[in-house]
This record gives sequence, C-alpha cells and structure tokens, in this order.
Amino acid sequence: MKTWVLITVAIFLFQVSNGQNARVLLVKHELRWTDETRFPNYFLYTDIRDSIFSDTRRELMTKLQATDVIFPEKVEYNVINGFGNQKVEMPATASSEGPEIGIFSFITRATSGFAMYWKMSIIVRQNGQTVISKEVSHELEYYDASGYLSSRCWLSPEDFRAVFGRLVKEALGSLPASDEKITLGFPEEKEELIRTLFPNSERAMLKIKGAWLDAGNFTALLERGSDTLVSLDYRAGWDSETAMPSASGIFASLFTEVTGIDMSYEQKVILEKRGTMRFPDGKTTKIRLRWIEMQERSVRSEGGISMITEPLITELYDGSTRAGDFLYTRQVKVHTTDQTTENFNIFTGHQAINTLGSESTQRIEGFLGDTAIFSEFNEYYGIIEVSADSVRLAMMVAQNCNPESRSFGKAKMSKNKKFMMSGSSIGKQSFEKAETVEWYPVYLPVNASKETGEMCLKILSCLFFGMGTQGQTAGYIEQ
Repeated sequence: MKTWVLITVAIFLFQVSNGQNARVLLVKHELRWTDETRFPNYFLYTDIRDSIFSDTRRELMTKLQATDVIFPEKVEYNVINGFGNQKVEMPATASSEGPEIGIFSFITRATSGFAMYWKMSIIVRQNGQTVISKEVSHELEYYDASGYLSSRCWLSPEDFRAVFGRLVKEALGSLPASDEKITLGFPEEKEELIRTLFPNSERAMLKIKGAWLDAGNFTALLERGSDTLVSLDYRAGWDSETAMPSASGIFASLFTEVTGIDMSYEQKVILEKRGTMRFPDGKTTKIRLRWIEMQERSVRSEGGISMITEPLITELYDGSTRAGDFLYTRQVKVHTTDQTTENFNIFTGHQAINTLGSESTQRIEGFLGDTAIFSEFNEYYGIIEVSADSVRLAMMVAQNCNPESRSFGKAKMSKNKKFMMSGSSIGKQSFEKAETVEWYPVYLPVNASKETGEMCLKILSCLFFGMGTQGQTAGYIEQ
C-alpha cells in the first residue's frame, strides 16, 4: 500500500512539472476555546495576508513543481465556541484543470488545562484523488504564566506570519516536522519598547513574593544592579463585608420561610480590606481599600454572582494623617475592523468576531501627598506605566522573568499546564526559595533615589491591589 501511494505521488509530481498551474480552493483559519485578544485575526491586515500567501505560494510551487499557484481572494475565518471541532474537508466539486489545495489552520486550547496548540493541515487533490495530506502541530507556549492569567496578546503580526510559514513548510516537508514548543512573548521585546519610550532610564528588578495581587501578605524589594534600592513588607489586616439594608432580602427570607422555596435576591455590600506597608527604616503606611458590590444571593445557598457597582477607592495613612488616595478604574477597548460583527451564543453571550483583540487597561489616579499620581497596566501589551505630576516615574514589564518560577501573583501553573494552584501567603514572606519569588523588570530614571523607589513601590502596590480585587470590566467598541 505504501509503495502504491509513493508511485501515485511521483506520477502526480511528474504531471504538475509539465507546466500545470495549481489552485488553492480555500485557506481556513479557526480559533477554538481561545480568543482574538491572545490570537488576533491578522489576516484582516491586507499586507500580512498577502505576505503569507506569497510565502505559501513559493513553498507550494517548489513542492509541486508548478508554474503558478492561484489563491482565493480571502481567508475563511471562524471562532468555535463550546465543544465544536474543526472540520478538515475539501470542497466537493473537483476540477481536471490541475491540482487543488486546501490549507487548514487551527489554534486551539487543549481539551483540559491551559496549553495552546497551532495545527496545520494541507491537502492536495488531483482529478478527485487525494495525493498529499499532512497535519502538523506545535504547542504555543507563552514565556511566563502571565500570558495564561491575563488578557495578553501572544502574537505580533510578524510572529503570526513566521509561525504560519513554519507550519506550512513542515506540512509540505521542506522542514522536518517536530514536537518542539514554540515560545512566544519574550520580555526582551517589551523591554526594548520601554527603552524607546523611556530613554533616560535604567533597568532595575522588582522581586516579590506572596499575595501581591490580592492585598494579602507579601514582601517586595527593588534591586538596581547588586544593590537594594528599597524594600517593603506588606501585612494584610482585617477584611470586612457589610450588607446594606435591603427590602428584597427581607422579603426573600419571609417568602422562603412561608413556602419552603429558596428565593434569590440582590444585595448591595460594602467591602473593605486593610493592611500596612512596613519599610526597613521603621516607617509604616496604612492602607484601606473600599468598594461596593451588588451580589446575587439566595436564602439557603452560598455563593452567587457579584458585580462591582462602585469602583475601588484606596486610602493611605501615615499614622493618623491621610497621605494619599487613589481611584481604580478598568476599561476594555475592542479593536474593530470593517469586517467586525457582533454575534450571540449560549457559551460567551455577545461576542465581537473579526477583531484585532480587546485592549484591557487598569489604572489608578489620585494623589500621594500633594503629588498627582497616575499608573496604568495595559494587559494587552503587558506593560505598566507610573507617573508623578505628569512626569514618567517608572515603567514595568508585567512578566515574571524568574526562570525557576511558574507563578503570577501567587497563582502557580503546573508544569504540564493542566491546572493552577494558589500558594500560601501566611505570615512574613521569605525569599529563601528561589522558585517562589517572582521577578519583574522595572525601568527607573537614571540614578533614581531611594525616595523615588519607595514612591514607586507604594504606587505599584496600590495598582496591584486594584488589579487583584476588581473583576468587573467596562467595555466599549473603538470607532
């Protein structure tokens, strides 16, 4: 049987070498169990699509020894939600005018766990008979756990073209197929961007251990070279949850007591977290976080859905003196195109399709003493900016660069990417176990003082608290 297949392919290639043109019937690209923020549809960029078609045409002409390869005008694109699978099917109609080609590209999350895969199938048909059919697959691995735990863009247009081209070459045999993981999202790329945006800066490293995203216990230090610029020990205090008086809750309790039927109701709740920042020189800054949620509760059941109705307010105190306050907000901007549509499905609700992803930004604005403060985390790019009185104070790459650590904000991903674990943050956090410490590149002004470093740590900590405690987003479509 194998000999017969080889003879068929050899005859096919001989026929194609006698001046025939080949035709790509369809190029199909699909996402499954993932989103356009991580993997934007870069085929929407005409130059990227044309470059990919040109690269692929060259590979097909070499493989098939064809005079030319004709491509369709557009790519068939689909986002598969729920439990759907990709279908690798050639169109039913067959032509006798030359070879027909189908290219099927498929980015999918694993059925269980967090691993991502890019699969490519290429089928070549001649006179209604399949003469080439090959599938290749690679795991796409983000550099650190932040890519799996935040709304991060994994691929640039250039990355998309390069990986697509590699898969085409492997499927056609011009490169040997392998099971090598393709690593994306190197922090060096973001550091290069920061150096462009913030030229008069120098690199430091924020080393942090504990529940820094949850306003739990954590320890942090800012290192510049071999020196420690400043360190911070944060101790969580007490949390409180106060339900505001509600007639709906009273009515639901009475109804359940009389009828025995569990009834749901909405409850407005004030939540507070308190803690203390401690510095090596003995100075302390007390923190109070406060926000309001609307919680959907039931009389007999625990848990439910909560929605933030008033955003996080952070207050800082030096002793009994109020030293600063910040307001946290979050927005999502959808990067639409002229082909963007909005659909509804039972798995995701309303969903924009054919976009270049959603750019989520989280920011705090307020005052530290008399200084106006602004800090923003752009999840899409993975970069944090800090400014004081409209002057850039610091920029940070929100990627854990410790090669021994697989965590991001206390959440740790298993080595096989099957599940996430939460680490302990009880008591004072120690840097003794290297694999539990997270490293984040921070760029500060050249020769930044200890006071600048301390201010930077305070502001970043307050931004982190907002990132970890506020889950409700405000979305709008970019026009």
